[in-house]
Amino acid sequence: KENQMSWKHIKIPNGDTMIFCNSFITRKSSMNIVVTHTPIVTTLEMQKAYEPLAKHNVNIFAFDFSGTGKSDGYEKDFSRNSIVKDLDSVITYIEKNYSSNIHLYGNTGIGGMFAQYYACSDNKLKSFAQFACVDYKNTTGVGYTYLTVKLLNFFFKFLPNFHITVKPPKYKGYNEVYDNEFYKIFEKKNPHIWKNSTKIINTMLECFIAKDSKIKDGVNIPTLVFKTLHDRYFKTQYFDSYYNSLKCKKKLVEINNVHNSYYIDSEKFCQEAYDWFVENQ
Repeated sequence: KENQMSWKHIKIPNGDTMIFCNSFITRKSSMNIVVTHTPIVTTLEMQKAYEPLAKHNVNIFAFDFSGTGKSDGYEKDFSRNSIVKDLDSVITYIEKNYSSNIHLYGNTGIGGMFAQYYACSDNKLKSFAQFACVDYKNTTGVGYTYLTVKLLNFFFKFLPNFHITVKPPKYKGYNEVYDNEFYKIFEKKNPHIWKNSTKIINTMLECFIAKDSKIKDGVNIPTLVFKTLHDRYFKTQYFDSYYNSLKCKKKLVEINNVHNSYYIDSEKFCQEAYDWFVENQ
């Protein structure tokens, strides 16, 4: 109860616009954790996924990317560059008002991919923890062949921003009831949740295949990778392939659960991420 009282909504300057951020502040000198999520809902709807971090003496900054959720800007301007600019703005704000002890937690699927993109292009972060990842050119993570992704990318590039329905793949197996129930709850709250912006989808595809994708450079900061063993999107080999490609200090945490366990079992994820951040501050 006490923690819920301490969550504050703040606006972070980002050029001419503002980024909406759900923040939890312990004290000025505390470790800072930036949280990203898949930009189809606001960070407020995902709070359960990162709330357990508030048990520790940390500052949390969970934000909506520009043009999504409650942040200013336009969805049509969403891009790999806008992701980098947004995170630069959040980090500059934290350095100015708190400290440079900053760690990045990318979760809820695409949120982990976009955070990884930033982690490949930044050297201000102390460490990184991610659920979902981009194994460059290995497009099995998005469920399409490399050639199909190239074609989709080509068409989306020349089309204006519009919305297409992309539903999660069907899942049967370990803990299927919990995993499917998670989506049903979100669909009830927001019937149009699967109508996704082609700009956001294309940005994600470009992370995998673009010649100038920063993903190619790899992450240089200490990185923790969550590997879910019963994931409707990712095969276990996919996580392994990405993890093995990392040349930095790294740790693989196996979670014997489903895709949405980052939310259903957020205590476990947050504890692992927090311990990693403490080790690497």
